[in-house]
Amino acid sequence: MSRFSQSHIQRIRSATTQKLGRRDLAKWIETNTYINGKNFSFAGHEYQKRILEEEAQEIIIRKSAQTGISELSMRMSLGLVMIMPGSFRVGYTFPTATFASNYSKTRFASIINTSPLLRDSMSSDDIDSADTKTFGVGKEIYFKGAATGNAAISTTLDMLFHDELDFSDQEIIGDYHSRLIHSLYKWKVKLSTPTFPGGPIDEAFKASNRWWNMCKCHHCSHTFVPDYYDHVKIPGYDGHLDEITKENLHTIRYRDAQMLCPACFRPVSLAPEHRIWVCENPDDDYIATGFQVQPFDAPTIVTLTDLVIASTSYANKSKFKQFSLGKPAEDAESGLTEEDLNKAGVDMIVSPFTTHCMGIDLGLTCHFTIGCEGPDGKIGVVYRERVPLSRFRERYWALKAEYRVSIVVSDIQPYTDLIMGMSSEDANLYGASYVTRNGLDLFDVKVKEEDPDAALLGVKQVHVNRNAMFDHILAEFRAGNVWVAKGADWDTFKAHLQDMKRASATLRNGEFTSHWQKSAKGNDHYHHSMLYLVVACKMRGLAFSPILASLLPVGKFKMVDPNAKKK
Repeated sequence: MSRFSQSHIQRIRSATTQKLGRRDLAKWIETNTYINGKNFSFAGHEYQKRILEEEAQEIIIRKSAQTGISELSMRMSLGLVMIMPGSFRVGYTFPTATFASNYSKTRFASIINTSPLLRDSMSSDDIDSADTKTFGVGKEIYFKGAATGNAAISTTLDMLFHDELDFSDQEIIGDYHSRLIHSLYKWKVKLSTPTFPGGPIDEAFKASNRWWNMCKCHHCSHTFVPDYYDHVKIPGYDGHLDEITKENLHTIRYRDAQMLCPACFRPVSLAPEHRIWVCENPDDDYIATGFQVQPFDAPTIVTLTDLVIASTSYANKSKFKQFSLGKPAEDAESGLTEEDLNKAGVDMIVSPFTTHCMGIDLGLTCHFTIGCEGPDGKIGVVYRERVPLSRFRERYWALKAEYRVSIVVSDIQPYTDLIMGMSSEDANLYGASYVTRNGLDLFDVKVKEEDPDAALLGVKQVHVNRNAMFDHILAEFRAGNVWVAKGADWDTFKAHLQDMKRASATLRNGEFTSHWQKSAKGNDHYHHSMLYLVVACKMRGLAFSPILASLLPVGKFKMVDPNAKKK
């Protein structure tokens, strides 16, 4: 076919496509995308058509695994780029840049390569890379990671897809939202398997008009939301479903598991003709529309037998509830507990240390945490204090003198000028910034290399592997390697260290991720100052001395956590 003929056909296809609207997405996907050599079909995933029909400015999908939502969202993004008239730019984020690149090069590329329309829409002048794909002028999809250290793109966007929201850095997600300000559409789709109650996708779902795919009993017409623990029954088994393990699974008739109607107690069908989408809160007027997607919504893909087997394959039941059932849940591995902190609390009148370190969380209210690592390798917190920013300098120098502080680590944001200025007065003050990366390195210490005299001036920074460091602190508390003096702000300190929760999982591309996320309240300041204190204690050998100044190397120091297990 000549290039002229190809361009002519492309224009006809484009003109035809753009007569469609957002509610025609299901039709467009079935007509123009393919899988296994055939047109894409919603067979087995019939529930997805309701999501595609939704025209709300923001769509929230709290989902279980293996129900086809990520596949749907990829085809949805491509369909909207093609359907919407004129320019239409989409940003598609994943928890990490590696995750984004892998999905772009495999899953997205496969959809494009098997679709004649999408292939023909990409000319030789278009970009077809791992992070950008264009389909003519102004029709673009960008693939980016949403982890600390990733920068949001500078391009104005019309729509954002946030895949696996709970495993993404929420500050970076917020940066991406600023890219929608100048768009006429400002559309968002957030999807994720949930982690803990109050996690990002859970909070987003709560702040939406919430839709559930209910089941209508074909015996008595009772309508209910299917629930694994309430409605799944196994003949001859009377125990709790959580008591089924790999060890006793073979003794149970799990292959005969049934969903029973809570009204007539007879087996029900989960087939599409017996399902109906119902809004939980129709009188609310949220911008967002939320959909709870359960394994029961794709009953031929994820059977009840599959669910019972899956319940025995996770390290704990919380992970089963999160990933297999699509419901938020938490356990001891989600973060520090009241019991952990009470065990660490001690009554103390005088500090046993002669010198100390200090960690600072900056803000309109600044949080100081002071302590030291003892000869037994345990870190003791001897004092903490909150002060307004206006008194920061005063209390900084007073606490340094009172506790003979040898090294200080403070976050460098949002008052970079303050910390960099004070570092010229205090050679042992390090400005900290968070990074996210794989591996066991907890932090890197850097003396600025731009100015040869920087080392003598003591202008130093430390890059902290954020999530790995919070993992380390959790492990140290659990191992009994941290003690904390009670007293002033004890209850506040405990509340702050329980505010953040950990989401950890092996992502769909095989990449392991552990991400600490603060609650909607965001009262986690002492947790950050505690982290900076731990870093400062590990750095004590780097304290500045004029005598040793000429020996202080310029470059990187690495502290590797010897107790961490490689994920």
